[in-house]
Amino acid sequence: MFSLRSGIYAILPVIILVGEQRMMRYILTLAACLSMLAGMAGASPDPLKDPKYCGSCHQRIYKEWASSRMGQDLENPIVYQFYTGTNPEGKKDGLGFQPFTHGAKGDCADCHVPELVLDEHAKGREVDLGQVMREKLDHGISCNFCHTVAKVNIRQDKDGRYHTRIFETVVRDTNGAKHGPFADAQPPAHPTTQDALIRSSELCATCHLNQEKFLSISTYDDWKKAYAEGKTDKTCQECHMPLNEEPVLLADTVTDRPRRNGTRAHTFIGAHDQGMLRKALSLEVKPVVEGGKLVVNTMVENVGAGHKVPGSGPIRNVILKIDVLDANGKPLKYVGDKRGLLPPLAGFGNPKTKQRDANDWAGMPGKMYAKVYRSKPIPKMGNKPMVGVGGFAADALVFDTALRPREPNHGKFIFQLPPTGTKGITVKARLVYRDAFKPLSDRKHWKLAQRDMVARTITLD
Repeated sequence: MFSLRSGIYAILPVIILVGEQRMMRYILTLAACLSMLAGMAGASPDPLKDPKYCGSCHQRIYKEWASSRMGQDLENPIVYQFYTGTNPEGKKDGLGFQPFTHGAKGDCADCHVPELVLDEHAKGREVDLGQVMREKLDHGISCNFCHTVAKVNIRQDKDGRYHTRIFETVVRDTNGAKHGPFADAQPPAHPTTQDALIRSSELCATCHLNQEKFLSISTYDDWKKAYAEGKTDKTCQECHMPLNEEPVLLADTVTDRPRRNGTRAHTFIGAHDQGMLRKALSLEVKPVVEGGKLVVNTMVENVGAGHKVPGSGPIRNVILKIDVLDANGKPLKYVGDKRGLLPPLAGFGNPKTKQRDANDWAGMPGKMYAKVYRSKPIPKMGNKPMVGVGGFAADALVFDTALRPREPNHGKFIFQLPPTGTKGITVKARLVYRDAFKPLSDRKHWKLAQRDMVARTITLD
């Protein structure tokens, strides 16, 4: 349990460090730290590792982190429900990590609460992510974790399989120093070490790789190949931590230090940022008349991401949807190859009532870009496998159409022309990003997370 006495001991090295003549300069900051720490008593196992503690000085950075997906990770109901196999009503639905692994604790906690996993692994124990999230036992993907990583060891065995457990890949600095990019940093609250790793993609690789039966999360591996091939020249941080345009203070309360150029925001933007989505993919649409049919040619290219799109977990997907309407707004009949129709994972509605909603697109013209796995046969499903599962349940790869950097993907969709020809025909094409396959969202009772990326509309003469 934290007390004011332990707080005083925690800041005593700071007082010694700054010296008597400089002590008064920091007294307000130190008082704020004590007040904040006293208010956190009992809230977590180690208040000195709480991001709020870091935020007492690094106020701007803390606010950026706290508003990011990284900072909100332990409050993410989707993570909890997919791990525990429950729905938003708290009922067990059998869809998730623990149901598929008979209640195992597994490696999910490695990336969601890495410090706790490393501490518990040293004691010979595994961490149950669901319990941690329910009981608020950790600080998640915290400042302290990223800034105390001293070494990352990303390696593959002779069969090309990665070792991705956090205790296999990460070595922490146990001397109390915080690792950062600057050589001349001299903060009053803690020692620092200049470390190029903090700006390296290898740091991100500790979590953005997950080797199960398959490399289910391959983001770092995809980036590494694209980087080696010259298809991207940026690191993870250069895209996902935007550059601050103006010089900024790293510690808002220590005003006698210089404002820094070349710093990056701790916002960790990604697929939930509309700006990132809009610049990730390009879309070209060219309708032509061939043999009395309207042929819609498309080209989709990953022009903005240094890894596959979609990245991250294998339940994410991008859909190219094609709508062709006559002058009266009636859809033209699709007469092309069946491979030009969207698969069941795009949404097929309620199998019992046969009702579909506006976002059930299976059987409609378009393309799905995703990495799709299927499970082993499941007794509760009539001994049939489930398609579109997470990596923890993956037994076979169904298809991988995720868009690699700078590799155009072409589509061809054929429609029957009406007697009036092309006059007044409208061709609409849109790319949308979905966090989960529509049937999975429906069965989990999740609100469909769907965001527009790019759209094109062409009206023919």
